[in-house]
Amino acid sequence: MTDSPFIGRNYLKPPENERVPIVVIDFKKMYACWLPGLRHTLYFDAEPQTEELKRIREIVLLEVFSTDSKYLIELTAEDFEEFETAYALFSTYGGELFFHRRKEGRRMKKYFDFKPKQKVRSAIRKFSLLEKI
Repeated sequence: MTDSPFIGRNYLKPPENERVPIVVIDFKKMYACWLPGLRHTLYFDAEPQTEELKRIREIVLLEVFSTDSKYLIELTAEDFEEFETAYALFSTYGGELFFHRRKEGRRMKKYFDFKPKQKVRSAIRKFSLLEKI
């Protein structure tokens, strides 16, 4: 079994309905597996062929920067589709990208929001020098 570079990383898990601004660093399709002995999730590029690992699933691992450090967000295929929609709007119009979670049934569902840039109005009033003379 190969060493996973993602052991001991931080996962971004804000409280329910708290919107957290994020900056996307990278995302990659991977296989996530639970190793009961270590009590950690391990990530692999290819599907591992070992009996030790449990709950092997294909995910998209999103690496983001939020407020103070780098975090990981594990996305299912449907979560990734929602992320792609918000990220496409962000790429087109600029602004801010937000991540939040909401409890649906027994699970926390991941959501991504986009807030476009606000136009800044200048406080400087235009005038002609002839008016001032």
